[in-house]
Amino acid sequence: MRLSACITTRNRTKELDACLRALWNSTVKPHSVVVSDDSPGKEVQQQNYQIVEQYPGTTYITGPQAGVCANRNNAVNAIANSETDLVTFIDDDICVEPDFIARALERYNKMSLEEKNRIILSGMSQDSDGHKKWLPGKLTFRGYFTSSDAPETVAIHAAVFPRAFFEEEKWDENIFFGSEDAELCLRALKQDYRILYDPELKVLNTGFQRGTLNRLGNFDDYDIYVEAARLYIGIKRYKFIFPNLYKLVAFILVYITHMTIYLWRKGALNKWPLIIQRSSIDKLLLS
Repeated sequence: MRLSACITTRNRTKELDACLRALWNSTVKPHSVVVSDDSPGKEVQQQNYQIVEQYPGTTYITGPQAGVCANRNNAVNAIANSETDLVTFIDDDICVEPDFIARALERYNKMSLEEKNRIILSGMSQDSDGHKKWLPGKLTFRGYFTSSDAPETVAIHAAVFPRAFFEEEKWDENIFFGSEDAELCLRALKQDYRILYDPELKVLNTGFQRGTLNRLGNFDDYDIYVEAARLYIGIKRYKFIFPNLYKLVAFILVYITHMTIYLWRKGALNKWPLIIQRSSIDKLLLS
């Protein structure tokens, strides 16, 4: 089987170099790699392009600069379904373990043809000290991640998808950032895909707490996008993916109540309009 990688990057040239080095130093090499660059500055784009040129088999494309979901779609669309069997999504601050690809291919090669086409494989992501770990789990009623023996979400940077899945579905570009992988997994489960956890499938998250969104103030850009995404995903989850009117109404009431209290305690009630604006829920409610 062939496994290809989609790398999304933005303003992190050194991290991109380390990411590509780890990927191409794997014991089993990726079939192909696409780097989608969302960096807004031409100078950084040129630096990233020069780095990509050092790794044969890697394609550089500029990103749409419309959020992580749009950038991932941009990358996966550059790898045709006929060109690969599996695809993994790696941010620029992720370094795969040397046996990541070999381990993933070994697991898939033991599956039946039907399983290969319907199973999403997830490993784990951890920081450089091994203290912080991201594992597959599920979403609570309110849209927070929690552990689960039967995974309904993935650790996105350590996950492998059948490429054919992205002929049916795409990353939801109404989500700029925040739990977008969980929303994608909900749609996969709706279509009878299964998520399997392999604890030996590991990647290193070198950019923990060093994101590219502003982390300033009591309730910053990062928090606003995350809460906006949680609102959007909650409504989409109970209105379209797994429709349930009672859960939809309950979720909206609980979300509004808890978020109002939370913002009040943070002295950030003025952030409510930004959360609503960035959530894109108008596109759901009008559909």
